[in-house]
Amino acid sequence: MVTNGSTWPVLPLEPRRYRFRFLNGCNARTLILKVVSDPAARRPVAAKLALWQVGSDGGFLPAPVRRDQLLLAPAERADVIIGFTTIPVGTELYLINEGHDATFAGGTVGTDFAAANPKTTGQVMTFVTEPLAAADTSTPPAQLKLPPFEPLGPADRTDRTRRVSLGEVASTRVPGVSPREALLGVIGPNGKPRLLGWADPITENPAVGSTEIWEIHNLTMDAHPIHIHEVQFQVVDRQTLPAGSRRPPEAWERGFKDTVLAYPQETTRVKTHFGQAGRYMWHCHILEHEDNEMMRPLRVGPA
Repeated sequence: MVTNGSTWPVLPLEPRRYRFRFLNGCNARTLILKVVSDPAARRPVAAKLALWQVGSDGGFLPAPVRRDQLLLAPAERADVIIGFTTIPVGTELYLINEGHDATFAGGTVGTDFAAANPKTTGQVMTFVTEPLAAADTSTPPAQLKLPPFEPLGPADRTDRTRRVSLGEVASTRVPGVSPREALLGVIGPNGKPRLLGWADPITENPAVGSTEIWEIHNLTMDAHPIHIHEVQFQVVDRQTLPAGSRRPPEAWERGFKDTVLAYPQETTRVKTHFGQAGRYMWHCHILEHEDNEMMRPLRVGPA
């Protein structure tokens, strides 16, 4: 694991509050980050310190959110405050990763999947407390008043919700080998997915100034971080396929985002405003997927 260009770095810090900007820059790995006192403890490990998230991909959240762990898919960001104010000088604490050492599909560590190897990919960095140089006059994160959040207005036409799909193609030569390729596509009028490659004609062509609902139907067995270029969107809800109950976004997803984790066999809905004309793209942010056709062109404005 590499942090800011260094493998397993050590960060000296004082017993005060610090603000961290997290970015998951992994090719494919979804991270589950915690601050703990024993990096080799049996997973899952109890968190030693709370992670107060105040922002996501596109800026501040409506209010601070207390978390024990930070789930970050590739390309997702989190603006987090960690308080070391009660940690004695000379203490070592550890930022660990409990995310799976294989493709992430949701669920709980230790129940639905095995944690990352505690000796290697399960360790991220070390914090070592040093003497306090000056009093910490920062505001406790639970008391912070974040800038007012201005949500997007209603979608222009709810009857024109854009339905897109995430799918996979099995090998046509070797039986039982799947997936050979991951692709994006659309849900047709018959309710069936139509998978498309990068070179196929553009199917996502919103008007300049429009606000749309996108339904992302993940028909695969993996979770995919879906990134839409040039916009910041709001997560509306998620729904298990084929027609399960809807559930609201997580508390830390209620600000603006440009990357959303679409869970397997679920529909993830996002609302976005397209204010800038031009040709862009939307894609899965697992690099091996986006480089193997899980990417589609997007044109805002006249086709």
